[in-house]
This record gives sequence, structure tokens and C-alpha cells, in this order.
Amino acid sequence: MPISILFVEDDERIRTLLVEAALMEGYQAEGLDNAEEALTALARQQYDILVTDVTLPGMSGLDLLQHCQRLSPGIIPIVITGYGTVDYAIEAMKRGATDFLTKPFDLDTLLSIVRVAAERVARHALSTSSTGKGLSAIDLIAESAAMKKVLGAVQAIAPFNTTVLITGGTGTGKEIIARSLHQHSPRRAAPLVALNCAAVPEQLLEDELFGHVKGAFTGAQTARKGRFEQADGGTLFLDEIGDMSLPLQSKLLRVLQEREFERLGSSSTIRVDVRIVAATSANLERSIADGSFRPDLYYRLNVVHLPLPPLKERREDIRPLAEHFLARFCESVGLPAKTMVDEVWDALLASAWPGNVRQLQNAMERAAALSGASPVIHLQDLPEELRGASASGSGQAEATQTLVSAETTIPNEGVSFDEVINKVERELLLQALGKAGGNKMRAAKLLKMKRTTFLEKLKRLQLNVEETEE
Repeated sequence: MPISILFVEDDERIRTLLVEAALMEGYQAEGLDNAEEALTALARQQYDILVTDVTLPGMSGLDLLQHCQRLSPGIIPIVITGYGTVDYAIEAMKRGATDFLTKPFDLDTLLSIVRVAAERVARHALSTSSTGKGLSAIDLIAESAAMKKVLGAVQAIAPFNTTVLITGGTGTGKEIIARSLHQHSPRRAAPLVALNCAAVPEQLLEDELFGHVKGAFTGAQTARKGRFEQADGGTLFLDEIGDMSLPLQSKLLRVLQEREFERLGSSSTIRVDVRIVAATSANLERSIADGSFRPDLYYRLNVVHLPLPPLKERREDIRPLAEHFLARFCESVGLPAKTMVDEVWDALLASAWPGNVRQLQNAMERAAALSGASPVIHLQDLPEELRGASASGSGQAEATQTLVSAETTIPNEGVSFDEVINKVERELLLQALGKAGGNKMRAAKLLKMKRTTFLEKLKRLQLNVEETEE
């Protein structure tokens, strides 16, 4: 199949030029003028490459990047901007961009970058088809006993059609585990279809799941298959299942029980053979208690439960994961192979990792980008929140942990009260955000404080965290 590209550019002249140039190169290409429409498109269709402007009406291109991988796994994002600063480039790479182009740019330069991205897509597709191993097989790195236990369970249950519920904090690798379950199952030749329930507006989610017939609603000019039909014979991965509304939960329960459904606007029943793998970062038992999640659906999903440990509980995996992410990023963007000084390793091993494996991946890509052509990564190349956990500040970090424990001790050299309190506050705020999946309202509730107080503390501690949907 031709490589598919989504261009997001509010300047109609530039957008038309980019789409036409891509079509002439033999790619499939589509153009949109805002990020909100791009989110809907990414949720409906798998794209190989995203080319987005930073400055867009409404949501920015940088904010759009944060949703790309969960909506269109494996997509390669390329950023265009009129602000060619180092800060913009770093932020874009932190959010997943593989390349950064400043306006005005030469069309041949952009097409050259797109060709490199297309070659990566083709190589990945070839390696996946020839070896049966894709992203999940590469990124399933486990030295810790906790993750080896999870991988052992994956190997044991993959051959069966058993429904699986994967739980764990944001960034722990739930989708990678789901993909591994599919790739090691008899269904691996059939599609694995992923849907993030939290990323699709509630009014569109039913259509995404079950599809519609022509004329089902205004604008339904053609019939469309939903994710259940797309996954027939394969696996349907429902991410963030805890964010699904109660009425839709009832409809999903019926499909899980009967393996049949109707498209929107149709009375004809469609039967499917689909294995369900669901995932959530929410506490479903708590959601059942407060009435926001159906207990019967929970028991139907929770046939096999795979809880993923946070990265801070599997520190043996930090070094091999960091080396893997670093090597992969350097190879993908043409940087030289890099090593890290001991101070960097000390900082990585000492961090609390509220964002888990995803945070580690972002940190490695940022460090590689900042260090440029240098073959060595130093402490200053790490994000600020990680530098504070370095060996040079290990006494302070230990004091921070000690001061929040039941037995308080102060090191012989003394400690700065204000610095320790700030570190404790920072750690609590980041942990709460990690548990809440980046949702500031939920994070504030976890710390039993008002949202306004929570936001004030984030501002005071200079924690610039993007808000997720509430």
C-alpha cells in the first residue's frame, strides 16, 4: 500500500501545494487546516506520516503531537514552524517529532525529509512481515523480576482467545503488551485494531466502535465499518476503557456476551470473531464504587488481569531501556552512537519516573537532540526534573525521601529546608499527575486539594505540564 501522509496547515495555499507534491511523489495525501479535525482523522484512520505546522487556529501543532502515537501508533511526525528556535526544536522532539523544518522552506527539502520517513515506514513494515516482530517485540525489554513475570504471563495466555485487562499508570507500556499478545497469538495474521476511548469524543465513540450505514445521520454519505468489523478475525485493543460512558458500556457488554451488534442506523445484526484486550490507567474498582463503571462489564473484561509495574519498581530495566531508546533515536535521525557519563546514569536510576517508560524515552530523545554531534551525553542534557536526582545531589535526594518517611534523619552536612520541601512537593505533584494520566483535576483530587491550589503550586515550581482532557 502507498505511504499515507496527513498534512495539517492552516494556510490553504501551502496546504494545497504540499498535498499535490506528495500525490505527485506517489503517496496518499490528505490536508486539514486545524488540529481538532486532525485528531478526528487520526482516530478514524491509520496514517504513516504526519506533517504539521506549529501555529494553528485552536490547538497548536505541538499539542497535536502529544496525541499522535496513541491515535495512530507508529506514525512519524514532522513539524513545520515559522519560529526556528532551539527551544521549539527541543519541545517538538520531546513530543515525538522526528524532524523540524523552519519556514520559509524549500519544497525539495521537505520532500527529502518525507522520503526518509517513508523509507523508515517501509523498513518497519518489512521487518514486521518477515519476522513477525514489530514495535512490541523490540520494546519488551525486561531485566526486572516484575516485568519478567508479566512477559511470562503474556507468553502463557497469548495462544488463547481469553479477554485480557491490562492496568498500569500512564506510560507503563500497556499498548506494547497488547501488541505482544496479538503477535504471539494464532490471530497474528489478522489485524490488530486499536482505539483510545479517551481520545474520541463521546458522541463519536459509538460510531467508531460499531460503524454506520449510509444516511444514519447528517453527513453519513457512505457506510463505514467500525472497529469491531475492522478487527474481525483479529484483536481489538480498547485503551482507557475506564473513560467510556455508562450507556456505551452497556452496548459494549452485549457485544462481549453475544459477539454481535448493529451498525448505527441499521437493524441488521453483524457477527464478529474478535479477541478483546482492554487497558486502563484508572482504578476500575474505585470507578465501580462511585457508579461510573459497570461491575458486570468489569468482570467480563477482567478474565485475565495483567497489572504493569511502574518504572520506579523495575529499576533494573532503566539502563537497558535507556540504551535501547537512545540507540534507536540516534539511528532514526542520523546522529552518531552515544554513551552517557556516570552522572547521567546516577540521575536516571535515582529518578521517581512519574511518567514511567514514556518519560524515559522522551528524556533519552531530548538528551540525544541536545547533545547534537557529540558522542557523549552529559548531565546538563537531561531534563531539569531528572538532573535534580543526580549523584551530586544524592544526599539531598536521600534527605527528601527520609523527610517524608516515618523516621526523620538529617545528614551530617545538613540540608536546606526549603529545597527539601520543594523537592517533596514537586515529587508529590508529579506522582499525582502520573497516576491521573496528566489530568490536573484528578491529580488535585488525589492530593485532596483544590484545583486552583494545585495549579498555583505547578506554577510556583515551574512545572509546565500539558493538560489532558477532563
